[in-house]
Amino acid sequence: MTATMASAPTQRDVSQERLRALAFWVGHHQMAEPQPHIGPRPDDWHAREEAIQRRVGELELMVPELKRLAGDARPQVRTTVAKGFAMLAQAGRGPADRDVWGLLLDLSKYDTDPVVRAAAEEALDALERHGAVARTVT
Repeated sequence: MTATMASAPTQRDVSQERLRALAFWVGHHQMAEPQPHIGPRPDDWHAREEAIQRRVGELELMVPELKRLAGDARPQVRTTVAKGFAMLAQAGRGPADRDVWGLLLDLSKYDTDPVVRAAAEEALDALERHGAVARTVT
């Protein structure tokens, strides 16, 4: 004779009932609250544009580091470098720097990883399409 789980006596677990009641109460009251939002609201285009410009400015400050990282042994890092330069160009802030063009040309032609070559090609296309901005010396 085998006993099944359905015929096994069950114990009433009061703590589970309390947890279910608490979960219901919290869920019920959270429905009345607005959802938390991180960052600017989608309808606040001015704040969104400021945030984008701030991030592009931070990326622009990283150009010397990006140039150094272009020689990294890891293909993911070189891909990130190329994508960073593409983002700067698309934002209208691509650096008019011979070193940048040279490293992107080298990455697009001679890199052993096809993903890096493709990312460098995209960055070059973006620089050609959106232009470059001369660096200001202060």
